[in-house]
Amino acid sequence: MKIMYRYCLFVLAIIALGIGPAYGQHLKPHQQPNVLNPILPGYFADPTIKKIGDTYYIYATTDGNGWGAGPSQVWSSKDFCNWTIQPMNWPNTHWYWAPDVTQGYDGRYYLYYSQPVEIFGAVSEKPIGPWKPLVADGKSIIQNYMIPGVITLDGQTFKDDDGRIYMYWGTWGIYPGHGCAVGVLNKDMKSFESIDLIPNTVAKDFFEAPYMFKRDGIYYLMYSSGYCENDTYRVQYVMSKTGPLGPFEYPEGNPILATSEDGTVHGPGHHSILKEHDRYFIVYHRHNNPHSGSGFHRQVAVDELHFTADGHIQKVVPTHQGVGDLLKLQRRDEDLAFGKIVTASSYYNDDFRPSFLVDNNNGTLWRAKDNQKPAWIQVDLGKSEKISTISIQFEYPTYAYQYRIETSLDGKSWQSFVDRSENDRWASPVMEHGNAHARFVRLQLCRTQLNGLPLGVWNLRVYAKRVAQETLWSSPQPMPKHHREYGNILRIEANDYREGERLDRIANKGLLPGDLIATKPVVVKNYQGKKAFFFNGATSLRSTFAVPPSFSGNGSFTISMWVNNPDISRFEQLVAWSAGNQDLSKAVFGFGSDPQRGAIIHGSWPDMGFSVIPSKDEWHHIVLSFDGYQESIFIDGKMQRRENRMLFVNPADAFILGASDRLDDNFSGYISNIEIYDYNWDEETIKAAALNVAKDSFFALQTDDLNLGKVSKLRNQGTSVDTSVSIDGAQALILGGRIALKGIGIDNGSLTEILQKPAYSFVFDWYDGVNWQHGLLISQCGKRTFYQNGTVVDKEIFDRLFSFANKKVSLTYPFNFLQAYPDQLRDDQIKAKWQDWKEKMAAYAVPETPEILGSVRYINANNVFVQIKKQRDGLQYLFRSKGGHSGWIMQNHHLFNRTELGNAIEIYVKDEFGNVGYTKTMHVPAQEPKCFSSMLTQKYTIEENTIPFWDGYQASLLIDSAQIAIAGLGESWRIQSRYTKWGDVNFQPPFLFKEITGDFTMEVHIKDVAGQRSKHRTSNEAGIMIQAVDSREAYITNNILTGWNLGNLSRSTSQGILQEGNTGTGLDFLPYLQVQKAGDYFFLRCSKDGLTWNDLPNTPFLRTDLRGKKLRVGLYQLAGSDQLGYGDFDHVKIWADN
Repeated sequence: MKIMYRYCLFVLAIIALGIGPAYGQHLKPHQQPNVLNPILPGYFADPTIKKIGDTYYIYATTDGNGWGAGPSQVWSSKDFCNWTIQPMNWPNTHWYWAPDVTQGYDGRYYLYYSQPVEIFGAVSEKPIGPWKPLVADGKSIIQNYMIPGVITLDGQTFKDDDGRIYMYWGTWGIYPGHGCAVGVLNKDMKSFESIDLIPNTVAKDFFEAPYMFKRDGIYYLMYSSGYCENDTYRVQYVMSKTGPLGPFEYPEGNPILATSEDGTVHGPGHHSILKEHDRYFIVYHRHNNPHSGSGFHRQVAVDELHFTADGHIQKVVPTHQGVGDLLKLQRRDEDLAFGKIVTASSYYNDDFRPSFLVDNNNGTLWRAKDNQKPAWIQVDLGKSEKISTISIQFEYPTYAYQYRIETSLDGKSWQSFVDRSENDRWASPVMEHGNAHARFVRLQLCRTQLNGLPLGVWNLRVYAKRVAQETLWSSPQPMPKHHREYGNILRIEANDYREGERLDRIANKGLLPGDLIATKPVVVKNYQGKKAFFFNGATSLRSTFAVPPSFSGNGSFTISMWVNNPDISRFEQLVAWSAGNQDLSKAVFGFGSDPQRGAIIHGSWPDMGFSVIPSKDEWHHIVLSFDGYQESIFIDGKMQRRENRMLFVNPADAFILGASDRLDDNFSGYISNIEIYDYNWDEETIKAAALNVAKDSFFALQTDDLNLGKVSKLRNQGTSVDTSVSIDGAQALILGGRIALKGIGIDNGSLTEILQKPAYSFVFDWYDGVNWQHGLLISQCGKRTFYQNGTVVDKEIFDRLFSFANKKVSLTYPFNFLQAYPDQLRDDQIKAKWQDWKEKMAAYAVPETPEILGSVRYINANNVFVQIKKQRDGLQYLFRSKGGHSGWIMQNHHLFNRTELGNAIEIYVKDEFGNVGYTKTMHVPAQEPKCFSSMLTQKYTIEENTIPFWDGYQASLLIDSAQIAIAGLGESWRIQSRYTKWGDVNFQPPFLFKEITGDFTMEVHIKDVAGQRSKHRTSNEAGIMIQAVDSREAYITNNILTGWNLGNLSRSTSQGILQEGNTGTGLDFLPYLQVQKAGDYFFLRCSKDGLTWNDLPNTPFLRTDLRGKKLRVGLYQLAGSDQLGYGDFDHVKIWADN
């Protein structure tokens, strides 16, 4: 056994000499053995390094676990080579971001860390705790915007030569007037003698993570710019020769640390500085290799800082080799496993190959292929060796792993070295001591603390001599209960039901016993050749069984379905199975058009849209699969989008189909089948499922959804590929309480081909002027049999109904449906066709005559509004006048333009199968409501006593502090403020209003809002507000909010009420806003031109609490931050009868 003077000298020697044949010639630079970066085996970010006595400490965000969700921990090392993690007692909050430790004025140690927009502090006698909070009751020491222009996060301390201690903090400092805060800490280490702003005009591009250090009389304020989740993240600095408060200058050499050309050093930043013997080293995080989705699996690295003669920082050359000069002397035996042959039960791909287990590289690891089943990996030491210590560094140091270590002389007979198959604690490294003589060492991974946690290991080392280090275990952790393997958890098939059935309950054909209960009945229909469940946009299914634990955490899954979405909205959810809200705990899969969240919602940054939205009104086989590492979307057997990520799903007490977990964003369309599995399908299985379609071809026409009037083109609703159908002189009309098509000359190649076959079947219905009849023709080699209403009749009757000439089909009478099959139907099929039609006709009663809500009326100078009472969900409505119509819509209201109007408006109601109720005809009113228009001949400002046009205004009492300004001239108004926000009486948003009782309509044009000209999205709001006179908390807004890419935003709020919707258009919002009150309903609309109006999402709002109340109706503006915001308005008009 060779004893090394120090283990880390061995590392450097191997780097210099190469490592022999075990690794081959195909490794990338970051995959080479014995590289020193990253320095920690695991995912950690925002490192603060401190040397206290002879020990190095790294305090860092625990990364890779959802969004910096802890636990709190610290890494320590005596030699800068062998690092050990240990837990700390504080904090125990959801987030643990960007910790910093410093020695205070009293010699004690102070720990500071961030949660979103707050900084907390604690004190201890030791740098590892136990910690005692500086402020009781979990309160922070720095709240958000403690200083204007600084969003609170990322606190870092600096002690100057005179003993004074400073703290720097800030994030999202890119906004105008923003930057970095610096405060002089008082003796209590939780309050400040003074606080100043270092603006981003000085610290250019400042985003976050400020860090101050001093060298040779120069103060360097370093910080991170760009975005931490991608390659733009970088380190910049300013410098001062005066003091830690500046003034600062911005050197030309910025940035000094950035993504490398080959991308293997990716997104470096949020650093700290280590000084050793007058040398300076930058300790920073960077993204792992290969880069994880959204950049939240970061690792800690170190490289040296160099300076020019005049004190400027030179550009850092980020390396994988690291800085060997930092390693300290330490005696440690040779690692017997290094570079040896490794075999495994599986490995994910070449980025996680088994040989990485023994390469002494914290940036490479072995990971098993399947995250749901036990895995093993073994090392062949080459010959029998004495084994006293085995060291393991699991992929996630802060999760407990259950495992066994076995040894063998021949690789066949195994003896236990240690059995921790019931382990419930975490550590890194795990130091297992024993006494064995063996050639082979096998690690068996059984289970982990988080379901589906990848089974991975950074390094495994084997020592002949016992290493004088014990495992530093955490406290016991909650471990998931053992759960059985399921398989096909949920399956429903529309083919199991008859067309026309209205289902309140659907039996689960998957492995879990139970049903899916409909919130409102789901109808079975034939649509484009598939029998399908029709979701009308108002219903959903909820399972009677809970989502099993196999879906929790990072568990693998597959969702497969055949789906057709005739008209794709932004959000239409198909399956939801979580009770979580954010941080990857949410799980919703949909078929929407939103580019960021239309397909998958996990909570904020991990959401996904489709790369290419599947074509509307066509059947698609859609699969969402997750294998514990990569989440993939397949459309029609082809992989469309794939991203790697780690999930933390909190399973719900039920699966939801056709809506989100909140029972909103309902799907409107057709689903033929859904299958859900608690394991991942491979690509071959997915391709096979997409090809598993019925081979039979048939032709079908249905009139259920035709708009009334002339028809020249139809969609073939069968399976034949020729989907377009031409028809001569056709008209859709209502006959016998159903939508019927009257016309001749049906032209379609597939239909012609079927009718020219030796055997075919033709099924249809027709209206004979009195009743609807059912017909079915069987043709076999020229012999024809015709059934009318289930009974064989003279085939001459069929000849009077049907003709086929010049490759065109004509029916004498109007029909509701027809189907043609290229074979002879069996007797049982013939009987079933008649019975299904008869039962469907009997089951679906004609909807009632529409009942008007309120009255048909003008709401302004251009639009007439109609609203009818909603009879039940699933109905569709048609509003028609001389010059235009609505088409069949789900909404029970419609807004006509004046140019579309004749003397009357006709209203129709139909069900899912084209059954139509009696027509309601209403006369178009002649009278328009009274219009109040803002037209000022002289300029008005808030300083004047009387405000023209409006009945009053409300605003913050702190007019000067909030910089409130209101001005009007002609048709234009400008409202501005700073700091204003909802729920703060001292900074309530400025609001101009008229007081109105009864129905009204208000319109305004938004000429400009804060950020529009500079193309920056902001938190500024501007728009229309409706507020109860007796309660400021009861209000409705139709406004522009470009921040978070919302665009046009609708909001309704009061005690127990909070409803919102947005267009997701950001700066591309529609500038004309309208609010119409009609009884208890508030209709919120937006428009490009002020003529054609679009309903905002999730509207209208029903507000019975405002019934009969006097309301304040007008314009408002809200800053939402310390930035000065504004709204410029014109064309302000209000129509009302009082």
